Amino acid sequence: MDFKPGDKVRFLNTTGGGTVKKNINSFMVSVAIDDGFEIPTLTSELVLIEQSGINDRMFIRDNENIPALKPTPPEPIEADRISSIQLRGKDHSFPSGIFLAYAPQDQQWIMAGNIDIYLINNTDFDILYSFFLKDDGGKFSGMDYGSLTQGSKLAIESIVREDIAQWSSGVIQVLFHQDEGEKVLMPVSATFRIKGTSFYKDTSYKECGLLGNQKAIVYTVCELNRVPSTIEHLLNEKEDIDSLPEAAKQFNPGSVIDRYKISPREAEVDLHISALKENYNSLSPREILTIQLGTFERMLESAMANNYTRVVFIHGIGNGTLKQSLIDRIKDYGDLEFRNASFAKYGNGAIELIIHQNM
Repeated sequence: MDFKPGDKVRFLNTTGGGTVKKNINSFMVSVAIDDGFEIPTLTSELVLIEQSGINDRMFIRDNENIPALKPTPPEPIEADRISSIQLRGKDHSFPSGIFLAYAPQDQQWIMAGNIDIYLINNTDFDILYSFFLKDDGGKFSGMDYGSLTQGSKLAIESIVREDIAQWSSGVIQVLFHQDEGEKVLMPVSATFRIKGTSFYKDTSYKECGLLGNQKAIVYTVCELNRVPSTIEHLLNEKEDIDSLPEAAKQFNPGSVIDRYKISPREAEVDLHISALKENYNSLSPREILTIQLGTFERMLESAMANNYTRVVFIHGIGNGTLKQSLIDRIKDYGDLEFRNASFAKYGNGAIELIIHQNM
């Protein structure tokens, strides 16, 4: 549907709405919301509430002299991008682990154009992987599988913007391999879900050293120091043969929030770095914040997927950086209410999230 400046619209996939301020291109408009911010939004994600009237002329058509961008099919993946490519450098803000990255092909216009989707192996292990997408009906489709050598990346697919919703939710499974090592890591099966609106916010894209400082949205599949090993089972000759499957249940990423359960469907997560890592004295403030935010996102995703209704995140007092970062991340999720947690119990050091979709 074509929208004009002045049209009042409602967001289709999240709460709220606003007024169309200008047309960015043939499939995207800028929507002014109540707090004065303008959000680039796909027209397919908007519902018309009220057409513009005689006040149309009050809106400035900033794009009148700019030719509309037409969606183009993604560029085919070049031969040297089909196989894995060694990472260009270390980015110490990223821990050792597996990551999924969405990098705009045109780094000058990060909110328009096609997007390359990368799987990044920032570990000392070779991996086997399977990549599944989840559709609106809850069914899974196997999209890709293969191997990825240690310290390398692989371009899984190049997509057009209209396909973002199809490629932002699914499951990644990983098997780790080393020719020699002190332990054998358990397989990982991790769900991922990235809010569609994140792709239309400048602040969502961060420079990623693992991609040669390209700007990208990066999702943590797993951190290596959080992947359990089977060494304790291999060394214990008296272990009952049925205990391994039972023990493996606690490592299911989908139920990881259960370790923080304080009552039915409620959890409390301490984000102090001392509660997340044993050895943290050598970490920079940026590395600490990255670990804390990664933990927050994984626990929130797990709580949402496992029917939790309330989660308290303890952020401490500090200088307020962590709390503000949490609030910024919360804005990317729908059906969430946040407030300061009980002052009597936590002082000013915690926030409480209410997950309305599970109520």
